[in-house]
Amino acid sequence: MSKVSSSRLYSLLAVFILSGFAGLIYQSIWSHYLGLFLGHAAYAQALVLAIFMGGMAAGAALVARAGSRWGNLIRRYAVIEAVIGLLAMLFHWVFVGMLGLSYEFIIPALGNASWVNLYKWLLAGLLILPQTLLLGMTFPLMSGGIIRRFPGADGHILGSLYFTNSIGAAIGVLFAAFLILPAMGLQGAMLLAGGLNLLVAALAWTLAGADQSAPTVAEPKTAIAGSGASGVNGRLLRIVLLGTFLSGAASFAYEIIWIRMLSLAVGSTLHAFELMLAAFIAGIAFGGLWVRKRADSARDPLRLVGWLQIAMGLAALVSLIFYANSFGWVGFLMAALTHSDGGYAFFNLGTGLIAVLIMMPAAFFAGTTLPLFTVVLLRDGQGEASIGRVYAWNTLGAILGVFAAIHLLIPVLGLKMALVFSAMVDMVIGLALLRLRTFDSRDFAVFAGAAGCVALAVSLIVSQVPFDPLRLSSGVYRSGQASLAKDTEIAFYQDGKTASVAATNHNSIGVAAIATNGKVDAAIRMGEGDATSDEPTMVLAAAIPMAYVSDLKSAGVIGFGSGLTTHTLLADRRVQRVDTIEIEAQMVAGAQIFGHRVARAYSDPRSNIIIDDAKSYFAGQQHRYDLIVSEPSNPWISGVGALFSREFYEFVPQFLSDDGVFVQWLQLYEIDEKLVGSVLNALAPAFQDYHAYLSNSADLLIVASNKPLSEQPDFQKLFSGELKGDLQAVGMSHPDQLRFRKVADAQMIRALARLYAGPVNSDYYPVLSLNAPRTRFKKQSADQLMGIPVASLPLLESLGVSGVLGASADIGFVGHYRRADFTGQARAARAALMGDGADIAYRQTVESMWEIKGVAECAQPWTPVREELAVKHFRVLVEATLAYMGPEELEGVLIDPSWQSCNNLPAAYTDLLNIVRSAALRDDARFVELAAEWFESVDSRPKIYSDEFDKVVFGLWQLALIKLERYDEAKQLESVHGAQVPASGYYGFIRSLLLAWLDVHNDQEPDGLMSN
Repeated sequence: MSKVSSSRLYSLLAVFILSGFAGLIYQSIWSHYLGLFLGHAAYAQALVLAIFMGGMAAGAALVARAGSRWGNLIRRYAVIEAVIGLLAMLFHWVFVGMLGLSYEFIIPALGNASWVNLYKWLLAGLLILPQTLLLGMTFPLMSGGIIRRFPGADGHILGSLYFTNSIGAAIGVLFAAFLILPAMGLQGAMLLAGGLNLLVAALAWTLAGADQSAPTVAEPKTAIAGSGASGVNGRLLRIVLLGTFLSGAASFAYEIIWIRMLSLAVGSTLHAFELMLAAFIAGIAFGGLWVRKRADSARDPLRLVGWLQIAMGLAALVSLIFYANSFGWVGFLMAALTHSDGGYAFFNLGTGLIAVLIMMPAAFFAGTTLPLFTVVLLRDGQGEASIGRVYAWNTLGAILGVFAAIHLLIPVLGLKMALVFSAMVDMVIGLALLRLRTFDSRDFAVFAGAAGCVALAVSLIVSQVPFDPLRLSSGVYRSGQASLAKDTEIAFYQDGKTASVAATNHNSIGVAAIATNGKVDAAIRMGEGDATSDEPTMVLAAAIPMAYVSDLKSAGVIGFGSGLTTHTLLADRRVQRVDTIEIEAQMVAGAQIFGHRVARAYSDPRSNIIIDDAKSYFAGQQHRYDLIVSEPSNPWISGVGALFSREFYEFVPQFLSDDGVFVQWLQLYEIDEKLVGSVLNALAPAFQDYHAYLSNSADLLIVASNKPLSEQPDFQKLFSGELKGDLQAVGMSHPDQLRFRKVADAQMIRALARLYAGPVNSDYYPVLSLNAPRTRFKKQSADQLMGIPVASLPLLESLGVSGVLGASADIGFVGHYRRADFTGQARAARAALMGDGADIAYRQTVESMWEIKGVAECAQPWTPVREELAVKHFRVLVEATLAYMGPEELEGVLIDPSWQSCNNLPAAYTDLLNIVRSAALRDDARFVELAAEWFESVDSRPKIYSDEFDKVVFGLWQLALIKLERYDEAKQLESVHGAQVPASGYYGFIRSLLLAWLDVHNDQEPDGLMSN
């Protein structure tokens, strides 16, 4: 081969790398698009994989039939690439248009769930089929064109093309997930891939050179020994096509099964999926690279492919050994890495390497078989049409493997045996090919030895490699623990179509839990003792909106979870129908572990459990609900972010009755404020009014409506009948306890949305799916938002959101809701100061109060040291009580303190007592006067007063002005006195929030400071 020819060959191979890069961007991005329509990422990934492979099979078959009559194949290839690029440019608009048409007209017209599902799958397939058909034509066209131009090295060229296209694909997957999608969103990624195809088309056209006529079918270079002929062999063709079909099925069954297995160890995130896909494709690529130099030199390529099929099956079996240890490796990563951005990068690298170790060996051998099967037919004189035939049958097998794995192997056999079965398919293919190439006793001995090794390997893996449910259910990617505690009872474990579901009994603490892919979705106390922190969320998601709806007849619940929300809704006898939509059937089966705590969800005739995607079900039924509760899993799970998107919130109101309300659960743990803001900014424009409650310290429940919500919902009506018992089970015995959990009204939510303005979570720019896995790994929380109800200032009371907990109401279970706990501490502080006894539950608070009383003893002289100590202690008292008790309870504590009876107080300390007294009395006008004097007299008192109380006084001053409706003055405080008061820590956040609140009130763009 001349230097010029060699250069042209390498240039064409480089072009094919770009083609593979763009092709896998499509596969990755199409999965996100179709996941929006099909309702679950697992379904979308399977369908895209099947249509991707099936379309390419059909495309390859078309080329196999017609390509031999065409001239310059590389120019034909260039035209195909150009058309692919143009279709990609149009894809987003076609998809959005079809989605709108489907939900608005077609799905409602179909009605029946079976017809709707059939329509969805057909439409999803048709949306990507044209491009996949064209993509299928590219490999046969490029390989045929190069083989024509460079004859005599078929195996080398096929292996090189397979490698370059596959390695480009693997790189494309990683670029799509980590760079392109975050930077451009789905639409931008499609446009970029389309542009790359147009570039590939231009380069291929330029490199194509002069026309080349199709070659005539020649005698094979080396006839396969024992084929029985040196020409076209029909029997050999059938054997090869069946072999490549079954091999493709096994290979892609591996991919689906490995992805499901690894999700248990590394998490079901978008990034984890793309890393697994890249590892699989990279293995195929390197298999193609390895075989390119051996395909042409192999004396008997059919015998070689037989050995490689056996090796592939054995490698798949060995992957189970590595997988069994992967939980320990992930646990090591979680313990060894810092929970930072850098740590997250290394975590992805580490989990990617685990995926490589498990998936790449078998994928490597998978990459060798397709070129070798093709070479077998080329040597038999079956011409370049055989390239398309082998490619087509291989990809048709891939379709079978994908659907068999999801709908049959995994649900029936479980993950481990599904992989063993697939490995056996590969090894049986290999043994059959070796038997076909057995001509003497020596060959037979080798065949028998191989069969014995296969049998031994299968028996050892089945019997000796454990799939311990305690490890599979550990959620090590969150907890860092490679196994659940030994005393945990696995009451239910099943690999479903979309996830693996485990239900566990933690007998030592009397708690039952249910988890999907190791992530606990619900935990309920089954025995004596306080409720778990999950229970108030599940109960209040149903109970709180009941107080807003005067005539509640029907409700829809998105996500079954434990079934407790559905159970609670059915406690209201007004309710005539509750539809609970869950996409994974095994979740419903596993939740039966909760028994009587969720019994109504299963036994009440008003309960309808539907296994479907929520959007499809709503659109198909066209029922309008009085209440819809959305309780999906955590938004860092791939695909779940679509239930927190702008498009979802625009969709839901269509299915609410005129006075209906929508409830959205949103976690404030494993997330940051910006991501919460992305959800609030998605939700806010879709509804007219909304209130927010904290069911516990970190679970937010947003109640939204298209009509003004009542400022005084009727919580009293909830405390009767069966519902009263459900509320008491989670520590709720008084209506004030529910009112007390309100943390935001519409103005507060709009202020938070402005404060955390940024990219809005959208179906087509999945902010949550891209970023929530990082915040989960970093163990971040939206601390500022969780801190709003426990601000040391009476923030919620002053802004008219919710008052203090009435003295007659119990705080509920300790540890559930921080504002309630802080109220308990305030009450303990009052009791200690007033001599009414000491609550040992708040021992530290009580001891602090005793110290305050000790400093306040009149017998001691007021030295500067004592004065500084008194001021510091007094701030502790103010922050412990002012925001959590009303004037009546603060009498004797901050109002005319009984613990402070001295007449020789320093003047500055007396001024401090007076200004705090006015705040405790909620005498806002008087407080404003005293606050102005406080900042005017800053130079006349010891510095300790400013150090300890300037932030407090400044914040209370802003709140007093807001309560007096002197909004302009409240905002001007920043420019007048703000420079005197450091805007740091939590007080700085409160100042920023108040400025955003004032902006919303004045309908202005935010221009305030942010806290440090």
